[in-house]
Amino acid sequence: MDGGFCFKNGTFLSKVINETTYITHSLSADCHRLAVTSLLRLSLPYLYLVMDPSCEVNEHGYARQLIYADPCNHFSLMALRWMPGACTPIHGHNAWGCVGVLSGEIGCETYDHKDPSFCQEKPEQDYTVEDLISTGKLLAGPGTVASVDPDPCGIHKIFNPTRDEAITVHIYGMNLASNPDGLNKFYEH
Repeated sequence: MDGGFCFKNGTFLSKVINETTYITHSLSADCHRLAVTSLLRLSLPYLYLVMDPSCEVNEHGYARQLIYADPCNHFSLMALRWMPGACTPIHGHNAWGCVGVLSGEIGCETYDHKDPSFCQEKPEQDYTVEDLISTGKLLAGPGTVASVDPDPCGIHKIFNPTRDEAITVHIYGMNLASNPDGLNKFYEH
């Protein structure tokens, strides 16, 4: 489970997993995102990561490695390696999430629905990028941590605008081992 993940002081990533387990099993569900984001923000400066080289880079230029999935389905922890020029499709999530940049720089462009009543009036399968408007871009370097609410909030794309690889750590409020494709709601493919 711990692989190449550890705190610089020798404590393994299992400490972060144990604390996330405690948070997601003990606190009210509406507190999970903020509490886990705070935990990641505190622990990120001490994490060291060597990703499994067998994790293949997908057609969008990034590789995902599932590190841990809570057997009670409360959360999953994963690492992503972003190649230069990598970019996700525009998407939202079916669960809360938080992401921390371990190395390199990552860009994020956020979106909102053009019409606020969109979510009540249009079936989910009809979501398209034409229904969205960009609300801005930002660049994030090592140590940056951000969080996202489930769709229809938190619509975004993540990209690597640099010539160097980047590594990020993600914690999502669902079990991705049992449903690896269940996290994202795509607006663009």
